[in-house]
Amino acid sequence: MFSGAFASSFAGRQAAQAGGFSSAFALPFAGVGGIQPAAGYIGPCMAQAALAAGALWYVSGSALVIDGKRLIGPAGKVYAFASEATAEKWALSAALVPVREAQIIASLPAATAEAWKATKRTRLEVIAAQVVSAAAKTADADKRAALIAEAGYLLGKWAA
Repeated sequence: MFSGAFASSFAGRQAAQAGGFSSAFALPFAGVGGIQPAAGYIGPCMAQAALAAGALWYVSGSALVIDGKRLIGPAGKVYAFASEATAEKWALSAALVPVREAQIIASLPAATAEAWKATKRTRLEVIAAQVVSAAAKTADADKRAALIAEAGYLLGKWAA
């Protein structure tokens, strides 16, 4: 009974594909798109992309779980939301970020859009370096893999 009720509320929703450490590490440096979140955890920018693509999510305790992966911050700490309502607001807002970005790009002349992307790339390169630094300090292999995947995603997000 529960499983049927649970499944019907998510009918038709797409979930993001899971990947392992090797694919999370290798793909960004091979120049291949489709970077996948690591098992167990997902970074905030990859979470935005997954949510925009229709990934399933739910709140577990104070954590937000997206496609079966706990949301972590850029330092590897699991996000702890004060309430389910706060987590829901984050998820709904995060799902709209890629949509808004696409709308901005579509509304700009080509040269301006390229300049906007270049500015974003520069900012994300700095953040990616910080995320890799945090990954190097993280003892948990799954969190480390998720952080490396997040950094790879950040580096490739606005690739030319």
